[in-house]
Amino acid sequence: MSPRGRLFVALVSTTLVGYVAVGSLLGRVMGDSTYGQLTVFNEVVRLVLEAYVEPVNIDRAMAGARLGLTEALDGDSVYMDADEFREYQQAGRQADGDLGLVLTRRFSFLMVVAARPGSPGEKAGIRPGDVLKTIDGKHTRPLAPSTGQRLLRGAPGSVVKLTLLRAGSDPIDVTAVRERLSASAPRGRMLEEGSGYLKVPEMSARVADEVRSELEVLKRSGARRLVLDLRGSGYGIPAEGIKVAELFLDGGTVAKLASARAEDQVLSADPARRTWELPMAVLVDTGTAGAAEIVAAALLESGRSPVVGEHTFGRAGVQKPVALPEGGLVVTVARYLSPKGNAIHGSGVEPSIPVEGNHPADGEEAEPGDPILEKALEVLQEEGAKAA
Repeated sequence: MSPRGRLFVALVSTTLVGYVAVGSLLGRVMGDSTYGQLTVFNEVVRLVLEAYVEPVNIDRAMAGARLGLTEALDGDSVYMDADEFREYQQAGRQADGDLGLVLTRRFSFLMVVAARPGSPGEKAGIRPGDVLKTIDGKHTRPLAPSTGQRLLRGAPGSVVKLTLLRAGSDPIDVTAVRERLSASAPRGRMLEEGSGYLKVPEMSARVADEVRSELEVLKRSGARRLVLDLRGSGYGIPAEGIKVAELFLDGGTVAKLASARAEDQVLSADPARRTWELPMAVLVDTGTAGAAEIVAAALLESGRSPVVGEHTFGRAGVQKPVALPEGGLVVTVARYLSPKGNAIHGSGVEPSIPVEGNHPADGEEAEPGDPILEKALEVLQEEGAKAA
């Protein structure tokens, strides 16, 4: 068989295998419309083979077809070749140094969802929304988020060089030193008289128990109102976000989990877990993602708390890996919805009181103060005055 013939067979076969793999995962969805799309795809392949001016590289064409399929999905659904998929399956087995960045894909590049508090990434000035153009000179356009995370890891003390793309700025070269990272615990403190402040940097395992302990300490310290700061909290486990939200709710729906072939799963709060019943406000920004977005949406739509700050990132999905003969597919199979059924994944949470954070332009000093925190305290004081 000629090279062009082999390419045709290979592309068509791979497409069919891809549909079968996804079909076995999400249920059979191949109706008349899907078969029609396959017919169009086959025709495109035929025209390329017959009309393209140069011989087609089969491997590159195959890779492009597979990547193109997932490019049309969300930033966490990706195809990986055999080496990438093997490394994906082994991720987390070694305690390397890291930069503490949470990544997804946007605009065909890797984008920073959040930088973990106190991490080398945060210290280097990397912000949510920054696009990683290169990692140690390697372009990120073809990379899966998990591959990018692997490239950011390395021996503690080693250096990684990044080129960032940021809106309104020329490309930025950044150098950071990898460190061993540990979970950042919630931190509470008293602000002005009667106002407690609780920062939850991430929703890692057992964080709900730590939040409960901090809330009890704030109560004993005389807190009559609370500011719950979820800014920059983009790392963690959705189940922990559900547990954190329960600490503030007297029952009701916390979130819903929607998938392609099943009824929405309603996740309800256990009233017995409620720990804080006093007034509160929630702070969010563009780096609030995942489990923290679930908390913010639950408290906002239940009427429990105003949400103050910036529109959140919009990344609250559930991914599942599927092994394929020559690689693997990581596909989003479910997404979290707010209590009223609004999508969080891909949409984010719109604050009830929008306030722009203090984000200085490159080379400029930050303005003094914290406008989001100041607005939240103002709102709580006003509500307290009305209640009195």
